[in-house]
Amino acid sequence: MMYWYIFNTPWGWAAIYGEKRTMSATVLPTPSPQKLIHYIEKTGPEARFIPLEDADDSFPVVNKIRAYYAGIIIRDWEVELNLEGCPPFTRQVLEQVHTIPYGETRTYGEVARLVGRPGASRAVGQVMHRNPLPLIVPCHRVVARTGPGGFSSPAGIQEKLFMLAWEREHLQDN
Repeated sequence: MMYWYIFNTPWGWAAIYGEKRTMSATVLPTPSPQKLIHYIEKTGPEARFIPLEDADDSFPVVNKIRAYYAGIIIRDWEVELNLEGCPPFTRQVLEQVHTIPYGETRTYGEVARLVGRPGASRAVGQVMHRNPLPLIVPCHRVVARTGPGGFSSPAGIQEKLFMLAWEREHLQDN
C-alpha cells in the first residue's frame, strides 16, 4: 500500500508518495508541514510523518533527499519510477529528464529531439509543468532556449534558478 511520507530536510518539509523503492510522487521542500498536509489531503491517501532524526533504512530515498539538500550528489536514487497512467510521450520525457546530470541543463527542444519528437518543445514544457516526481526527475534542469523557462513549484522560477546555481556551486561528490 502506498502512503505519503512527510519529513524534514535542511531546506524545509518535503514529501514522497510511494512504497518501498517505488515512487509515484514527490513534493519539494516548503517552510511548514501544513502546506504539505493541505496538498496531500487533496490526494486522498494517508500520510505518515518520518521524524527528522530518524535515518530509516527501509526508506533510503528519504535519506537521499535529505542528503541532497545537505549538499551531497546522489548518483543513484535507487527508486523505481511509477509512471503508470502516463501517456507514452509523457513517460519518455520523464525518463529522459531523469538522466540529466548535476550541473547540466537541457532545453525543452533538446529533450523533445532526444525522445524522437523534434518540434514538441511546448509539449515537453507541459510535461515538466505536471512532473509528479520533482527532484528525482529533475525538471529544474530543463530550460528554455532563451532563458530559464518556467517552474511550477510554490516558489516559482526563483527556486529553479536557485537550485541550478546551488547544484553547480555546492554539491559535493559522495
